[in-house]
Amino acid sequence: MRWWSLLVLLPAVAQAQPEIRTDNPHGYGWLLGDELVQRIEIDLPSGVTLDRASLPRPRAVDYWLDLRSIDLQETAGHAELTLRWQNFYSALAPDRREVPPSPVRLSDGTEMSLPGFAFVAAPLRPITDQSSPAQLLPDPPFRLIQTGRDNAALAISAAAFLCVLIAIGWTQAWWPFHRRPARPFTRAARSIARLRGPALQRRALHRALDASFNRVLISADLPQFLAARPEYQPLADRLDGFFRASDAAFFGTREAPDVSVVALSRDLARIERGLR
Repeated sequence: MRWWSLLVLLPAVAQAQPEIRTDNPHGYGWLLGDELVQRIEIDLPSGVTLDRASLPRPRAVDYWLDLRSIDLQETAGHAELTLRWQNFYSALAPDRREVPPSPVRLSDGTEMSLPGFAFVAAPLRPITDQSSPAQLLPDPPFRLIQTGRDNAALAISAAAFLCVLIAIGWTQAWWPFHRRPARPFTRAARSIARLRGPALQRRALHRALDASFNRVLISADLPQFLAARPEYQPLADRLDGFFRASDAAFFGTREAPDVSVVALSRDLARIERGLR
């Protein structure tokens, strides 16, 4: 009875085996660096799939062979694998090379092997050929890049940048422009910021007012100065306070108003530079 049961189960066992079909690369004429594509189709039993973790990973299989990539397309009861191999064997004469099979595992625990294949690696040139400079390929043609337009654009940009920098330096009275006589308030504002003591600060501002008026400017001449230089009219009250404070400090005849010489000199310099 036991033997009859085994005979009945044999067809089922045979039916459960996966069926493999391969489409291997042609077996000859492969050169150094060529890529060989192998396609494998597997018909799987119902409910069984390929265990992706068991698939071979891209790697150097041997010193002359790399597995570059493996792609799996799977549907119900069917799997299609595409393996891309690359040949690095530099043959001196036609030589047969064997790509080994790869073990894989199914989801039900069954182990199987993906078939390998063989191919013939061919030399790049006959080994008996004599090497000579005539065998070298000529240099590829090249085109010189015309840089005249780019150089001209660079020169124009540099000149424009220099002009802008000079204009900013002139407006801000940077060195070497800060010593020109047309900017006495700018020079005074710089020196007053460094001076310690109200008397020295007032003296520096008086010298700047004298230079701007082209003669000594006293409090009685302030209306004449403002008429000649109307741009300073917004500071008329503060200038009048400065002169009264200066007279009070010098003569000591009346109480000096509180005037910030530093702030006044800065505002005069801003008007002088056209920033106010």
